[in-house]
Amino acid sequence: MEKFLFLGGDLRMLYAAEYLNKEHSCFVYGFENAEEFPVPNVSRIIPCDCAVLPLPASSDGRHINMPYHRENLDLDVLVSAVKTGGTVFTGKSCAYLEGLCGENGLKLKNYFSREELQIMNAIPTAEGALEILLSELPITVFGSKILITGFGRIGEVTARMLKDLGARVTVAARKYEQLARASGLGCNTVHFDKLNGTLIAYDGVINTVPAPVFDRKRLMMLKKDCLIIDLASKTGVEDMELAASVGVKVIWALSLPGRTAPVSAGRIIGKTIENMLREGGE
Repeated sequence: MEKFLFLGGDLRMLYAAEYLNKEHSCFVYGFENAEEFPVPNVSRIIPCDCAVLPLPASSDGRHINMPYHRENLDLDVLVSAVKTGGTVFTGKSCAYLEGLCGENGLKLKNYFSREELQIMNAIPTAEGALEILLSELPITVFGSKILITGFGRIGEVTARMLKDLGARVTVAARKYEQLARASGLGCNTVHFDKLNGTLIAYDGVINTVPAPVFDRKRLMMLKKDCLIIDLASKTGVEDMELAASVGVKVIWALSLPGRTAPVSAGRIIGKTIENMLREGGE
């Protein structure tokens, strides 16, 4: 049995702690402004075998991401929070965190890089995007023309859900294997090189590519009142002000699992950390 201290993050971390608490001893710190605590909420940092940082671990590269805490908490706290030789589990890491762990003999493991988390996390992300689409699109999803840019895990799950609701889905990608897979799902497909000529047709766009897919030229080609839901960690829309001026509404929807399905998303994180512990024991 390991002793875990969850430091900050959104509600996902509370439910990740609840999941791991079935087999281990878990505590959370930095949630005094949250409404519920499925595991003990401690008022001070206590030394543990493992610390779990949120997703992302830090917004500025020096402080732990703690939306439910009244003060900033420096990453240096890990030196006193984790026993020598212990493990720090993190979402998205940063250079300072990596250096800190290396200098103090702490093992750093990234649960966000795990394939099983990426696969399962695509489901609440896609459902969150669908919720936004249903509430923001002025027409029914049934019969609407939706473009999905990128066809990784999230793009594929989103395409399946939209097809089930009767949307006319087009997938844009660069890799021909992705276009073939999308075609196999019954989606229309277009290579990125030929995307421009199709843009006027879409009622909505769901972007999953963390690169400027929609430059100024492409924004001008979209129909007025088109809705872009951007799921990428780096927005695919080059000019937000231009988009607004031409009547294109852009919603940059980051961290959807934590907002739309924190219980499920938290359990996915907890299960992933459990898998990592088991592999480390082999």
